Amino acid sequence: MDQEHFAHREITAGARVAPPPPWADPAPYDIPAEANPHFISAGVCVLLDDSQIDLCGEERAWYYRRAELVTASAGAERAAQFSVSFDPAFERLDVHSIAVIRAGQRVEHTGAAFFEVLRRERNMERLQFDGRLTIHVTLPDVRQGDVVETSYTLYGMRKSLGGRHAAWVPFEWNVGICETRLRQRAPQARRIAERSFLAAPEPTETVADGVADRRWRTRERPGVRFEALAPPWTVQSAGVQFSEWRDWAEVAAAFTPLYEESGPLPPDVEAEIGRIEAQEPTASGRAAAVLRFTQNAIRYLAISIGEGGFTPRTLDAICATRYGDCKDKSKLYVAMARRLGLDACPALVNTRDGYGLNAWLPSGVVFDHCIVRVVADGAVYWLDPTRMMQPSPLASLNKCHFGWALPLRPGAAALERMPDPSPSHTLETDERVTLGKSPEHVVRYEWRFTSRRGRAEWVREHIAREGEVGLFKLYAEDISRRYAGAQPLRQEIVRDDLANNEIIAVEVYEIASAWSAPNGKARAFSTYDLTIRSQLAPLDAGPRQHPIYLGQMGKVTRKVRIDTAYPIKFSGWKRTVESTALVYRNELRREGPRSFVLEQSLEFRALMLPASEADQYRAIVAEMDQSDLSISGQVGKRGMFIGADAGGEAADWAERTWADWFWRLAPLAAVLGYWAWRYLSEAPQ
Repeated sequence: MDQEHFAHREITAGARVAPPPPWADPAPYDIPAEANPHFISAGVCVLLDDSQIDLCGEERAWYYRRAELVTASAGAERAAQFSVSFDPAFERLDVHSIAVIRAGQRVEHTGAAFFEVLRRERNMERLQFDGRLTIHVTLPDVRQGDVVETSYTLYGMRKSLGGRHAAWVPFEWNVGICETRLRQRAPQARRIAERSFLAAPEPTETVADGVADRRWRTRERPGVRFEALAPPWTVQSAGVQFSEWRDWAEVAAAFTPLYEESGPLPPDVEAEIGRIEAQEPTASGRAAAVLRFTQNAIRYLAISIGEGGFTPRTLDAICATRYGDCKDKSKLYVAMARRLGLDACPALVNTRDGYGLNAWLPSGVVFDHCIVRVVADGAVYWLDPTRMMQPSPLASLNKCHFGWALPLRPGAAALERMPDPSPSHTLETDERVTLGKSPEHVVRYEWRFTSRRGRAEWVREHIAREGEVGLFKLYAEDISRRYAGAQPLRQEIVRDDLANNEIIAVEVYEIASAWSAPNGKARAFSTYDLTIRSQLAPLDAGPRQHPIYLGQMGKVTRKVRIDTAYPIKFSGWKRTVESTALVYRNELRREGPRSFVLEQSLEFRALMLPASEADQYRAIVAEMDQSDLSISGQVGKRGMFIGADAGGEAADWAERTWADWFWRLAPLAAVLGYWAWRYLSEAPQ
């Protein structure tokens, strides 16, 4: 490709139009007359995905080229948009080519293109700011049959990484790509570890002038069907991980000094340390008190611009501004905890892939969160100062469980396994339904929610943000979608037990016009499950390769008591559907002549279910889809129920009119009258 016509042109600070670097290899690729239909998605067929990494210069350079064949007008709309993001604090961007190839003729748009420079803070609502800029161009006149080819190079890395290279490059996506290339060139003496996942292609290597040039290539590798509900750390597509970090000890040694800071804290923080020391005699009490302070007195705000993404601010800055991100809050927690004699240190974790870190190469860029490891009264606790509303004692509050963590303390040399969540009865719902004599009577429906551990903390956090009114508004909107005539009689937090980390909320509704009329004189009413059904997502049909991620341990339960105006007959049931890690129980039984109880429980015995038990999972979900009890009844002449059916079982709601009783007793009266006549006619005179 002729690059002579390219002239350097500044787009914005840190970004420009420039020719590709001399080491880049823009080798040609195939442009077919017709696209392979198996590789078309959304009107586009990706012909080439080409990544080239150079580690021979003063800074890392990453060249990227992509070519897309437009197969439909919808694809033209997408292919005409070129965007690339970079962090101007430590990266610079060279845009080389934005071209359209039509009938073998190449039209280069880079020189005359209008570049929009956008700051798109994607996590602004989560109070996270990264300062990245996006360069965007909309191409004119892109048509079906065109090939849109773009290329650019990103230079630089964060200083906190010490110039160490680390990357993860995939070879498979959810759609197929005709050709994928990867190249990495580095001084032969520079030792960079590689680890392949899921049959990534084998590389070829050439060495010249002390530079090792390694290349990977695939052709027409089909798209991957990513299995839903797989553990989030499961690698489901082929890829190669690179890392220049020798081991986890080197990672810990690089980041630990960033969190070590001595010297006095501001007077108000020193006063808080003194108060905790005076009021909390135990180590666990002090650890919990420091957690409450860093969670509630320091508001969350992440300014992750440049080095801020990896480096905490100074303690003075954190305390002066009274805000901070996970790194800042953890740093302050550790400083306060150590002043109180606690063994505490920050710990790096990965909230998504943490359970898989021990299978990865050691790297300083695989973490996305910082928490605290603290030892109190002989036990190790993993705490998150960015959470809110954890006022419970240390033993009963919800701890972190992200799989593997890297403690940042002098001498740390390995990942440390965090415990899995301990089993807990996280949610217990008691419902009471009172049904009247006729469909015109309002139905009284009461929910009593008992939330524990993480669920209780979620309720408190919602109340802290929105107030109790906001919490109950959330519930009321859900209930009104099911019952249009629902009116709340009572909405109240009846108990908040901090010691046991348990909170109880009660909602009572009167529901007018609660009975639907599916056919004729029949009326139907159904309970409303707010507890069980939402715990499991449906699973696609077909064979399963990866385990099913359940995500919790313990159980949730639901008990529904239904009181009726008249006796009701039914046979009830008691059913259990189970697997090795998941058990669902469903029972309907009589409690009295006019009441019956529906009781359900879902027990999680492990975080994951083996792939071989996918059918059991589907059976449990199918059973849970019928978690609500449907009650139907016939209406008599006076508008009262004369028959009912509970959950498909025979029932008899007895509201009889005089006519009903007359016609039922008439045959008996006739028989008795006949025998009375015989007796009187045959009796002696």
